Amino acid sequence: MTKTTLATGFALTLALPGLALAADFAEIDANGDGYITMSEFQQAMPDASTDAFMKADADADGAISEEEFAAAQEEGTLPSSEG
Repeated sequence: MTKTTLATGFALTLALPGLALAADFAEIDANGDGYITMSEFQQAMPDASTDAFMKADADADGAISEEEFAAAQEEGTLPSSEG
């Protein structure tokens, strides 16, 4: 693990407290329907802001698809489920 990776992970943990605790799509998608609703998001990440949800919900349909979740992780809106 590089210093940059550690620093990025640490910064995300500070900036988005609760998100680092649940960054796996399948765990957050409590009902298994393939989408994360605001309710599921808040249940899994109670300290996360609604802004993080809205940024991840790229098509603004009120739910985060697995593709949107992956894209949000890639851009740093949500922490990666890896490592």
